[in-house]
Amino acid sequence: MKAKFSSEWIAKLDRLIIFDPGRWPRRELISRSMALIIVLAFLGLRVYQFHRFPQSFDDARAFYAGFRTAADQPLYSATHIAVLWGIKLAVWLIETAIYLGYLASYLSRAKAKHVARGFMETAFPIMVAGIPVLLAFMPYSLPGWAPFTSSSHLYFYLAIMAVIAFGGAINLIGLVTLRRAFTIMSEARVLIVHGIFRRIRHPLYTGHFIMFFGSLLLRLHAISMALYVLFCIGQVVRARIEERKLMQAFPDYAIYKARTAMFFPHRLSH
Repeated sequence: MKAKFSSEWIAKLDRLIIFDPGRWPRRELISRSMALIIVLAFLGLRVYQFHRFPQSFDDARAFYAGFRTAADQPLYSATHIAVLWGIKLAVWLIETAIYLGYLASYLSRAKAKHVARGFMETAFPIMVAGIPVLLAFMPYSLPGWAPFTSSSHLYFYLAIMAVIAFGGAINLIGLVTLRRAFTIMSEARVLIVHGIFRRIRHPLYTGHFIMFFGSLLLRLHAISMALYVLFCIGQVVRARIEERKLMQAFPDYAIYKARTAMFFPHRLSH
């Protein structure tokens, strides 16, 4: 009964004019223009906020130098502070590079062979992609379970930022490889099977799972955990929709799908 109700609800949404590609002959131009504006806005904001994120090294040194041991010795050495600031800067650079990758992809991507149709192929992917934005607004909670005055804070923070950097690197590699085939909506443009795609079919989503898990650990609350679970479920559904689309556009995709993993490689080598 629930499945039938859900299908009927989605069918009603599919009939809306906004989800009918035939009513939007310039949809590619519109979607590309809107995406470029959004990416440029986020990129500009990150450049504008560089002084705060990451903090300048002097700001970081002044902040962490204020924490002292019971013997009034500095809790964080100059080396500790340099490492903390360095990993934060590395994450900032990777995340900024991802925005630049989005920009390059939208400017150079190929024409869609099979365009997105209906709610699940058009609006649903955009909604799922927006969930991490909500996660970023959750309160910072790391000092609550790893206080700045605890020596464990350094190691927890470094581990979490390393997770974010690792996920971001996977995402960036996948984005650079995908480039001409990149899309947010479920569309088939170019079949990419080389590079990191030889191992996994959705490296961008793999990178997202890892990156946002790190972000979750920095903002560990009931709502943020629920958002992360919702995001992961949404990404799995989104990937399956994309794969059905690719199967329709590229007959060879079935062979490629049979020999690769969805998100995480079965083994490191064949």
